[in-house]
Amino acid sequence: MKGNKEDGQNDIGRPRCETKHNQHRRSFWHDYHQRGLYMITMVIGDRKRLFGTIAGRANGRPGTDDAPHVVLSELGRRVLEDEVPKIYRYYPEVEVWRVAIMPDHIHLLLWVRETLRGGKHLGMVVRGFKTGCTRAWWQLQDEALGGEAPRTAASGETPRTAAAVSKASPLEKEKQRPVLFEKGYHDRIINRPGMLENIKRYMKENPLRARIREECPRLMERQLHLWIGGREYAAFGNLFLLKFPIKEPVFFHRKDPKTGQPTEQTDDYQKEHDRLLRMAEEGTVLVTPGISKGESLVVSDALDAHLPLILLQKEPIGEYWKPPQRRFYACAAGHLLILSPWSLDGTSDYSRFHQLNDYVQEICGATEMRILNYSALNQE
Repeated sequence: MKGNKEDGQNDIGRPRCETKHNQHRRSFWHDYHQRGLYMITMVIGDRKRLFGTIAGRANGRPGTDDAPHVVLSELGRRVLEDEVPKIYRYYPEVEVWRVAIMPDHIHLLLWVRETLRGGKHLGMVVRGFKTGCTRAWWQLQDEALGGEAPRTAASGETPRTAAAVSKASPLEKEKQRPVLFEKGYHDRIINRPGMLENIKRYMKENPLRARIREECPRLMERQLHLWIGGREYAAFGNLFLLKFPIKEPVFFHRKDPKTGQPTEQTDDYQKEHDRLLRMAEEGTVLVTPGISKGESLVVSDALDAHLPLILLQKEPIGEYWKPPQRRFYACAAGHLLILSPWSLDGTSDYSRFHQLNDYVQEICGATEMRILNYSALNQE
């Protein structure tokens, strides 16, 4: 779990920001040496389900064995019981608040309560944890093979005994045996009110979402009565986007307040546009009515890049309504959810557009979503 001193310092010995990130879903502007609260996600190579299996039913009663839950494999158990506690042992500044192990990936909720010592940074903490998990995997393989190391996936060379591998240098060991996780990891910085509770709920509901996707692949379609944060909407698209814990409002005035020129022609707009798309690449769901030119450009680019997007519109969504072709395919692919509020009180397009932007803020902060069923009212 210990890292190289040079990874945490610059050439004159002072701590530096962790700028050479090893995956594009990292926040390049953030100093990962400092205190902070993070959700970390690590994925097993080739999405192999080595940590366990999902048991239970999507409609199983919560709190019972029938509810969706993960049954850990021996590797999953060792990661939870042996490797997770090592994080605090080697980095006492880091507390593990919550762990969610899925068959092919793992989430950690980490609280870095003070600046990491010796120039260490979050990437070194995660790298040490991943290394420990890989070694636990190797040990299980050796035990299953009676002390013989498995064939290296990359080279296809003849298997070597565990004794032979143990005599090799650390660098040789790394080359001789495959690693457990994909390269890099995904971090989410938790820095807004309500974000922590949403993250906790997201981690807890992981098995349920996985089971729903398996049992109900056609669930993500049209809902005419959807209750979100105290307001009723009709919806078309991927409802799971509402359950994702981090959402970002997209709002631009038509004209720049300082210069009076079209907002989309300013340098500040381009910077904000790029920031929003970068956040969406990291997994944030963008929420917008797409009204102004600046907003519509973000919508268009997000659709082109297959990024997660919730789009509000003033036009109603009825039983037979379908979006235009481009948006239809984005919904079918799971990247887009279109919402239409059941009531807009304004008497002009201008006032209704402002209401939609207010609703965007409500959706980004909402913690409750319910599907309403009025079918019983029509029964005699």
